[in-house]
Amino acid sequence: MKQRGYDDYGNQGAGMRNPGNNNRQYRSGTANSTMKRRSVSKKQKKKELLHALLPPIIAIFLILIVVAVALGSGMLDSLKYSSQKADLYSYYNISDDDRAVIVRDGEITDETVPVFDGQPYVLLNDVNDEFNDRFYYDVESDSYLYTRADSIDSAKAAPGSITYMGGTRTVDYSPFVVKDEDTYIALEYLKLYKNLTFDMFGGNGEPYRITIREEWGNDTKADMLKDQAVRVAEDKKSDVLKELKEGDSLIVLDKGEEWSKVETDDLRIGYIENKFLSDTREEPQEAATEDVALSIPSNSLGKPVIMAWHNTVADSGADSVGSILAGAKGLNVISPTWFTITDNNGSITSIGSKAYVDTAHAAGVQVWAVFDNLQHLEVSSYEVFSSASKRASVIKQLMDYAAQYDLDGINVDVETIPTESGPHFAQLIREMSIECRRRGLILSVDNYVPMGFNDHYNRPEQGVFADYVIIMGYDEHYAGGAEAGSVASIGYVRSGIENTVSVVPPEKVINGVPLYTRLWIETPKTQEQIEDEMVSWDEEGNEINKDEEDIIPYTLEVQTLKMADGVISANANGKPAWDEVTQQNYATWQKGGKTYEIWLEDRESLTAKLEVMKQNNLAGVAAWQVAYAEDYVWDLFDGYY
Repeated sequence: MKQRGYDDYGNQGAGMRNPGNNNRQYRSGTANSTMKRRSVSKKQKKKELLHALLPPIIAIFLILIVVAVALGSGMLDSLKYSSQKADLYSYYNISDDDRAVIVRDGEITDETVPVFDGQPYVLLNDVNDEFNDRFYYDVESDSYLYTRADSIDSAKAAPGSITYMGGTRTVDYSPFVVKDEDTYIALEYLKLYKNLTFDMFGGNGEPYRITIREEWGNDTKADMLKDQAVRVAEDKKSDVLKELKEGDSLIVLDKGEEWSKVETDDLRIGYIENKFLSDTREEPQEAATEDVALSIPSNSLGKPVIMAWHNTVADSGADSVGSILAGAKGLNVISPTWFTITDNNGSITSIGSKAYVDTAHAAGVQVWAVFDNLQHLEVSSYEVFSSASKRASVIKQLMDYAAQYDLDGINVDVETIPTESGPHFAQLIREMSIECRRRGLILSVDNYVPMGFNDHYNRPEQGVFADYVIIMGYDEHYAGGAEAGSVASIGYVRSGIENTVSVVPPEKVINGVPLYTRLWIETPKTQEQIEDEMVSWDEEGNEINKDEEDIIPYTLEVQTLKMADGVISANANGKPAWDEVTQQNYATWQKGGKTYEIWLEDRESLTAKLEVMKQNNLAGVAAWQVAYAEDYVWDLFDGYY
């Protein structure tokens, strides 16, 4: 039996005597226990929350570290740059696949060149204007010829065999293309004759672009430090022109603070950040390697030329040349008028004489025989000179005569040729020069004083291929002209010399002077004659009226006189006085109702001309013609040369 007040375990206070206290003790213990359990539960939850949050915090922290490292190392830069490819056709401002845009000095120009079968071409006319006009189209062979010092190259407007420097080559492109009446020359072919290089890129869906160089220096180059793109602008978001790899080289055109303008190896001009580029370096540009030396050697007299033409139309002049040379002190070249063209086949007649040449050689004088067309002006220079076979025939005949007579040279005096004959006449001179050079003959060519209307005689090419270019510095006013005047005023002479030496080396230029003058006779017209001339009719019968002031009030006659005869006539009838404008003695007089005028060629006028020649360092002097000379002429020439 339990004792009162003890529990089943003998503990006091477990009875019923103080039930209130027992309940309080019980409740208090229970509350403490509950609080402890709650405290443990919160800590547990915090611990569990910490365990739950720690991995993502660590992950975020690690991500932040990775991002910081990536940003610091540039690993995320690619995320900032556009990868959009540029439209190259728009960028180069070209839409055609049959033309290439020219890139010059790192700039995209608005110039283009045609592209045929993957090859770039340029207009032959432009080559003629800017380089030389030596590419000559020969109708007979349907070929384009190029004349060298000792051979003639040829090529057709089709791929195949070409002749070059005396040999043959095969090319897989057309050296020339004719399209829409224009002729084009391949740059690859032009490289054989002109020091140039070119690089062209494009095709297969890209626009053609090309750079052409004729001068070479250095390129400023750099290498890529890492993969990156060249862009159309200084902007990371701008379109991509080309993706480059680490180690790729490019040309730095302009280096800015953060971006540089660059040129890739396939002619894409754009921009890239400097941080992707190595330090710059200078590299020489690749120059032309083909030997395209085109110099033409010249024969030379080896001393100043003192020359005179000898008009020998009736006979060879063999009977008179001895006495002429005996009085011609200092004369070292004589040019008899021996050869003339007679028909459209290119036939040449000769009145030459070996005895004449022997006499001249005995006197220490060379003979440059004249070849002209003056006795048969009906012969078509175009018909003869435009034909390769006829040109060859003309040259062969002249070379045969040169050998037969033991000539020292040929003097070409082909006049009054029309503009259309100009290119063919130039080719005649080129081809003749080859044969003269082979035989040691001196080739000289006579020319009018340069005027715009006679530029087709092509003095620049004559200056290359001929040994001497001779100015016929006279006939400023000529028989048959509309007005009286000087045969060779100083202004006319000076203009002829200066305009010639501007295109021909002065050491190749000889100035011709007149040993004659002209007496002009003006006869007044009657009033009736003047009124008759005021009315005329055109080809269709329409009446044409002129004002009286437009009518020349006199008729003009002219007499050609030897220089001595001119002086005699002037002194006998008038009072010659020095004219400063023409640098000549001038006289005029009235006789029988007529007016006479004469501008004299004499010691003073020739001295003035020789002074201008000396100032321009010319190769010498020539005179038309030897039979008109006074003895002092040769002393005068010899004193200057």
